[in-house]
Amino acid sequence: MSRFFSLKRFSSWLVLGFFILFLAWPLVQIVLTAFPEVGGKNIDVFSPKWRASFSNSLSYSLIATSCSTLLGFLLAYGNNFTQINRKFLKLNESILHFPMLLPTITYGFVLIYAFGSQGLWSKIFKQELFPIYGSIGILLGFIIYTLPPIFILINNSMKYIDTQLFIVSRLMGDAWHRSLVKTILTPLARVLAVAFLQGFFMSFTDFGIPSAVGGQTPFITTLLYEGFMGTIPNFQFGSLVALTMLLPSIVSILILNHLQKKVVRYKKPRPIVLKKNPVRDWLFRLLFLSVSLFILGVFAVLLIIPMVTNWPYELQPTFTNFARFIQDDSLVSTLRNSLMMALLTALVGTVIAYFAAILTSRERNLYKVNQVIDSIATITNSIPGMVLGVAFLLLFSDTPLHNTLLILVIVTVIHYFSTPYQMAKEALQKMNLNWENTAKLMGDSWIKTVWRILIPNSKITIIDIFSYYFFNSMVTISAVIFLTSANTMVITAKLKELQHFGRFNDIFMLSLFLLVINLSVQGLMQLAKQTTLPSFLTNLGKKHSIEKKHV
Repeated sequence: MSRFFSLKRFSSWLVLGFFILFLAWPLVQIVLTAFPEVGGKNIDVFSPKWRASFSNSLSYSLIATSCSTLLGFLLAYGNNFTQINRKFLKLNESILHFPMLLPTITYGFVLIYAFGSQGLWSKIFKQELFPIYGSIGILLGFIIYTLPPIFILINNSMKYIDTQLFIVSRLMGDAWHRSLVKTILTPLARVLAVAFLQGFFMSFTDFGIPSAVGGQTPFITTLLYEGFMGTIPNFQFGSLVALTMLLPSIVSILILNHLQKKVVRYKKPRPIVLKKNPVRDWLFRLLFLSVSLFILGVFAVLLIIPMVTNWPYELQPTFTNFARFIQDDSLVSTLRNSLMMALLTALVGTVIAYFAAILTSRERNLYKVNQVIDSIATITNSIPGMVLGVAFLLLFSDTPLHNTLLILVIVTVIHYFSTPYQMAKEALQKMNLNWENTAKLMGDSWIKTVWRILIPNSKITIIDIFSYYFFNSMVTISAVIFLTSANTMVITAKLKELQHFGRFNDIFMLSLFLLVINLSVQGLMQLAKQTTLPSFLTNLGKKHSIEKKHV
């Protein structure tokens, strides 16, 4: 039994050491670089350029996220409180999730080729509908980027509202708008705030969209990039900018902690019996169609541009661009690096997140070290990816990790750790705590208990965690932009390089291959969820069928 506990304690310290080495220490390095010892050069970070950049990031993020939250709420409402055909809603929901399979820097390029002076829709309407560089392009990019996760959050929460209260409110004489506020908006207030904060944070820390369609408009992320990757790098100034990017993180953490106290619970949500209202249903159909057609219209160029000879001058169908791509060793190597990095990140991230969740959720009396792990894991998503990238660059630039795929894997695991950890923790907390005690009485070690009992009973969650890590690894740019080299170039960083040389055909080919890979893996993950557990796992768990009696 002592070995049972000592192994868990060792695992706890191992996970904590991982966070100290790859999260705390790099962040300390940023502070040390930003504020050197006495005698170092003092830099005024709050220069006019910084103020303009911070103000632009703040204002554009607030405007775009406000639009996304309102639109996400309306779409979620239409998905839950109308009599629209379920197949129609499911199709539109799938289209709405589509942008999540592509990096944000691709959003900028497809917007240019859709609405720019030589864009697809500008050619169809024989005029440029609006200037794509600057305010409009940035706002459209941010809205496309933030709408899917905001919709998912609100839509999932809306399913658990006790909608019968809406009928009770109307029977008591409340006007429809008052009933809406009291029975839907009020219970969703916390979720709406969380969704808004997440969308704001995503926009504020995004590098891809401002770098693609920002034009001459400065943003805090592009300013940080210039500080480290500009013609004359200034690491101290860049570190100071990185620290100022943490300000929204601190504010969001404080707000989220306050919102935790405002959860509205129901004993049992009851489905609403909807009245027939053709006008309402048609209005929401038009809303769904408008959003879906816009998304498809924007990303259609991703399929069209690579398949023509020379857009927009020679529009003959061709596979020349595809053949040229296959023959370009640097592009094929980039594709291979991205795939390898995503698979390794998904594998390593899933193992660490799952074991961390076991340590913090399967004990009645938590060790203090596990409490520290839980606190750290909760806030990792609040640290901007570019800040982590800068921290890793400063700390590991002269170590064996520098210019390796491993450093890209580690920074991505840390950057996206919070959500997979929470997914695993929620699943493990729902399992019976007596399973481990039963296994100990039967003489099993802790590792055997995890392998034979916990893992088989959380298969779906493990697949979801793997998928989350894989897809985010394929599309992330902020966390890896400072850490790639010629030998470890990944797709998102390569897109930025290709933009510099104006190789837009290659940009679209890379993006298209990335999309195909993500769609293929998505299909494989769905198939994996439907298949039974491998026979060796099933056989190993047979003698422990007693755990089923504890469910």
